[in-house]
Amino acid sequence: MKLPPPEESLAGCVFLPRIIAKARGIKSGELPPEYAARFGSSDGVDGLFLNWFGIGAEQVLEAAVTRDAAVVQWFERLPGANPRRVQEWNHTAVNLGRPGFPLADRIPIGPTSKYRHLANRGIQTIFELLRADEEG
Repeated sequence: MKLPPPEESLAGCVFLPRIIAKARGIKSGELPPEYAARFGSSDGVDGLFLNWFGIGAEQVLEAAVTRDAAVVQWFERLPGANPRRVQEWNHTAVNLGRPGFPLADRIPIGPTSKYRHLANRGIQTIFELLRADEEG
C-alpha cells in the first residue's frame, strides 16, 4: 500500500491525507503490519497529529470510511482544527525532527537503528526520513 507523502494536505492540513490513508488501510486490512502497529502511537507523527487536534485514533478510523469531502467536513468541525491551529501544525509538522521541534531526538537515532539504509543522507526532518524510507 502506497501512502500519500507526509506533506500532502487535505482541508489545508498536512499529514491528514496520510493518517486517513493509514486508517483506510487498517479498515481494509491492506496496511502493512509495521504501519498498523504504530497507528496513533504517541511517540510518532500519528500521535503528535492526534494530540495536536485533540482527536482519538478511533475517531480517525470512523472518519476514514467516508469520502475525502466528508473527511474535510469532519475535520473542519473539530474544535481543535481551527485555521490558526492548522497553520501552526503545518509549520511544526514540516519541521519535525529539527532542533527546537518535536521528535528532534529521533533524527540522530533513526539512521543508526530502524533506518540504517538511510545513514549518511543528511536527513534533517521526520518527513524527509519517511519519504526517503518509502522511496527505497
